[in-house]
This record gives sequence, C-alpha cells and structure tokens, in this order.
Amino acid sequence: MISKRAFQTLRQIRQCLPGLVAALLLAGCKFLRPQADPTRFYILTVPPAVMERPARGKLTGWRIGFQPVEIPGYLRGRSMVVRTGTNEIHFAEFDRWAEPLEQGITRVLKETLRSAPNVESVSLNSHGGDSLDCDVSITILACEGVRSEHETSSIRFAAKWEIRTSRSDTPASKLGGFSATNVIWDGGGYTQLAERLSEAIAGAGRALAADLPVATNLSGRTTTPARP
Repeated sequence: MISKRAFQTLRQIRQCLPGLVAALLLAGCKFLRPQADPTRFYILTVPPAVMERPARGKLTGWRIGFQPVEIPGYLRGRSMVVRTGTNEIHFAEFDRWAEPLEQGITRVLKETLRSAPNVESVSLNSHGGDSLDCDVSITILACEGVRSEHETSSIRFAAKWEIRTSRSDTPASKLGGFSATNVIWDGGGYTQLAERLSEAIAGAGRALAADLPVATNLSGRTTTPARP
C-alpha cells in the first residue's frame, strides 16, 4: 500500500511531467535547428603588380622545370597556422585554406616567375628534358602568422631552393633562398594574413628569378638578368 507521502510525491511528479516534456521538446527543436557554419576559407592570390607582365618582343629567357613544392608536416592541414611562441603554434579551427597550401604556393610562384623578364616559361612537375634549360626544387620552411602579446604581430615565410642546369655556360647547381622580414600583420584578421603571405610568396618568386644563373646562350637565345 502506497503511503500518503509517496502518493503526494507521485502526484507532484505527474503535475510537473507535462512541463518537463515541453521543455525537452523545445530543447530538441533548438538542437535540431540548422546552425550557421562559422568556417571561412581563404586562398593565396597573385598580387596585381605580378599580373602586369612587362611587354616583350620575341620571348627569350629561361625555360624552367618546376618540381612539386615541399612543405613541413605541420602546414599540410587545411587550418591556417599562427605561431604563438617559439615552439607553440595554433591551428585556426574555423579559418582554413581552400586548397592544399603547397598548391597555392606553387600557383603564386609560377605566376611570379612567368612575369619575370628573364623567364620564358614554367612547366610544373617536370623531370627535365631537352626542352628545358633548368630544373628548380623548392622547400618551404615556414608559412604562417606570428602573434605576440607584447610585440607587433607579423608573418613568417621562408623558403630555400636549388637550381640545376645542364648548360655548359652556367653552374650545374645553385642554392638560394628567401625570408620575409618586418612584414606586419594585425594579429587577428585572417584575410590580411592570407594577403601578407601571398605578397611574401611573390617576393620569393622574384628572388628566385633574380637568382637564376646568368647565361649568354640558351639554345641560341639571349637572356637578360632579372630586375632587382
């Protein structure tokens, strides 16, 4: 037999039950309601100045074979990377690259090289051959933002490369590199970070073009040094 106290408790639960069910239904509806995706995607872009190729007469210059760009393992994900300490990095959860980073870097480098006055053509993923004058391999050392609580935020981009030629009038191999210095980033806007990194990569492309060995005869053609 149910005691009077137990009977009162059951009656109270019964009275509260409709309200609990209604609350659960409202919570479920809110949970099932489509939520806006906060993820934003960014791409590296070729700076407008690079796209303005100088007028040329008959094309003369290096015909380059461009090997796949190598990047560190921590840059192979789609999340944009921000360095927050000497040995600490932050992966942006909702700010991501729209393409593999190595593909974006390759695209900007290729367009920058093609705009150089001493480069005739750039062939990707090439393995040399009689149609090419030199072969270039590039390793990216850093490509990220640097956020600091006590100093101005900036970007970090560095690359090294090897240029290999088979021409008798040029060195067989030449090493070079580029590092972006004193490039300010506001520390918060990932759109600006993508822009600053794009400019740095284009700077590396111009440095690479200037680093091509000076040659007086490329398959009967004459090439001129790159602009500073």
